[in-house]
Amino acid sequence: MQGKEDEMNKFKPALASVTALAMIVGLGACGSSNSSSDSSSADGKITIKVQTFNNPGFGKPTSERPGADLWAKYEKAHPNVKIEETAAASSDDARAAFNTAISTGSNAYDVYVAEVDWMPSLLAMPDKFVDLSSYTKDNDWVAWKSESATVDGKLIGAGTDIGPEGICYRADLLEKAGFPSDRESVAEWLGGDDATWDSFFKAGKEYTEKTGLPWYDSMASNWQSMINQVEESYVSKDDKIIAADNAKIKNLYDQLTATKDMSAHLTQWSDDWNAAFKSDTGFATIQCPAWLINNIKGNTGEDFQGWDIADVFPGGGGNWGGSYLVVPESSPVKDEAAKLVAWLTEADQQVSVFTTANNYPSSEGAQASSDVSSKTDTYLNDAPTGKIFANRAKAYDIVPYKGSQYFDIQTKMVDALNRVDATQEQTPDQAWKQWLEDVKALS
Repeated sequence: MQGKEDEMNKFKPALASVTALAMIVGLGACGSSNSSSDSSSADGKITIKVQTFNNPGFGKPTSERPGADLWAKYEKAHPNVKIEETAAASSDDARAAFNTAISTGSNAYDVYVAEVDWMPSLLAMPDKFVDLSSYTKDNDWVAWKSESATVDGKLIGAGTDIGPEGICYRADLLEKAGFPSDRESVAEWLGGDDATWDSFFKAGKEYTEKTGLPWYDSMASNWQSMINQVEESYVSKDDKIIAADNAKIKNLYDQLTATKDMSAHLTQWSDDWNAAFKSDTGFATIQCPAWLINNIKGNTGEDFQGWDIADVFPGGGGNWGGSYLVVPESSPVKDEAAKLVAWLTEADQQVSVFTTANNYPSSEGAQASSDVSSKTDTYLNDAPTGKIFANRAKAYDIVPYKGSQYFDIQTKMVDALNRVDATQEQTPDQAWKQWLEDVKALS
């Protein structure tokens, strides 16, 4: 789900426009208390409180949040359980609430959706979370998904979705400008199986010079994809901060900031960014993990025609976002919460979530399901999204090591890129120097 991240690693703000800090969308939810005394409701049922953000696809479907209605299904099978979902307005809000609850042991929620880039910091405090390994022994996630949530044999996160990336693009804008617009031709134009960031930006230069329109939405979104292809970027595998001395980082930064004229100069998740998805002068491409399709649809409306997706990605494969479910050790209903988490992340439920809400499964069994592999999306010009994201997941062959300080360093990099691109208040050199100082302060 993206993811779901919000500097860009985050799981994007809630679909369309959720304006409240949080909204209760759980079945039968009639208020929320942070007191452990609320673990049982007036009717004697066990209440499991779940914090989510963006759209994990578990809830009852609405016009803004497609879902597989899994809460109702679980409650029907477990009549002694009531589930209350609180959807934070953004992943920033979700992470802030999560950090406060875990540090204070407040029992605010019994289950949290945790974005993939949060996991390194969670792995540094495994005693705060329930070991889910005995509950999920029959779950079949791809190896890197479970490995990224395991420390000293303890599994602290159950994998939900992953974020394999293709390139979503405005076929209408490309066709109008005389460029390739069908999926196969666009993939070939961008470099096909040998696509690189050089070939992606080369196509962008051709488009921007001819049309005067932006090629991509923001440097930040491109950076998220670029950095996730570096095995050791900011932190080495022996947990030393190497960001300032890593030549790969500086080379990628220089390559990206040199494409400033191709950018729409937008801040991701802003109102202007949302509006640009359906603008006649909007950006032509965006790095596109499976979960982002919901955001695109939410920003344009289901009836909008123009967006498509190509089975190609610069540098081979990429993964942006994807989430875990974690259960704090302090939860008064941790056993029931862990059982719910195990069930939600089984193959059958992951199939349901992908077919209804586009979050691509981390379960190998779910990925092999015909319901997943045969999925098409009418919004994306009947694109075979099941096949495309399966190919993109197979192409993902570099799992970056992140370390507990990755998230904070990445946040500072996003800030630096936004100063160059969105607000244009600094040159690339100035932003880089400030980022180095920020990294030093974190060390």
